[in-house]
Amino acid sequence: MSRKVSIVRCNGDLQESLSTGFSLLGGLRIPKLPILIKPNLCAESDPTSVATTRIPFIKTVIDLILNEDEDAVIKIVESNSSGKQIKKAFKNLGYTQMERTYLENGYNVTLINLSKAPLTTILLEGIFLKRVRLPTILIQPKFLISLANAKTHSLTQITGALKNQFGCLPEKEKYLYHRVIDKVILDINSVVKPNLCIIDALFGLEGVLNGRKRKIGIIICGRDPVAVDVILARVMGFTPSKIKHLTLAAKHGLGSLTPKVIGEALDSVIVKFRKETNVFSTLGKYIPRNMMPLAHRIYSIFK
Repeated sequence: MSRKVSIVRCNGDLQESLSTGFSLLGGLRIPKLPILIKPNLCAESDPTSVATTRIPFIKTVIDLILNEDEDAVIKIVESNSSGKQIKKAFKNLGYTQMERTYLENGYNVTLINLSKAPLTTILLEGIFLKRVRLPTILIQPKFLISLANAKTHSLTQITGALKNQFGCLPEKEKYLYHRVIDKVILDINSVVKPNLCIIDALFGLEGVLNGRKRKIGIIICGRDPVAVDVILARVMGFTPSKIKHLTLAAKHGLGSLTPKVIGEALDSVIVKFRKETNVFSTLGKYIPRNMMPLAHRIYSIFK
């Protein structure tokens, strides 16, 4: 796996910037397989405009794929969670209309609710998960693109390509894994491995759903999810070696903590973010299991 990570400034032309990012990596190089795009859709609405993967961004990625192969089979995949129904999120965030437009124009671009998809039981020697039911579509031959946003997170310090895969779990009650989230992120990525990672870092968010919006002005691309997240962490002013799920993933062979940066110089694009206080994980051990959904809703409102 190449540890090259491209950093490209974007001054408005998304297609040109993404094309440059891909070119620095040697091109898209997408095989004749179904293409799965996993965006970051963590809510049914997005008042900040940067908490979820924006329609212009994912549409540009899709268009670049279709420019190479107009017959490509593209599936946009995401799951339900305790805070959202993905069907509502698809509609509210513009994904349903986007799907309709592509289909009307003869392109095979569809939305998939992973929580409603057929499942296959996987046995694995994970550091936490030993048996997991995953959507069959994720373990069949495919080309998987992890399309994430630049955000901080109280449990994992940053969200990125690796954390984005947490949403591949089909169950709604994913909060039950929050006490061991770093281990679960590792285990999921050991099974559902992205082939291409793209971070929309035009803007970032200090928080998951709400918080301070920060302008960064770049796009980060790579084929190694650990390397991509290492660069994202550094851009946001964090120390990658202090982010547990990154060090775990590197230790278990999922990528490199020493990426090779191509494109813009890393030092020229750093925008230091505030670290989000991990209040919930501190209090979480005192909250009864049956009260976790309510606690999460309250926390998401007031954090």
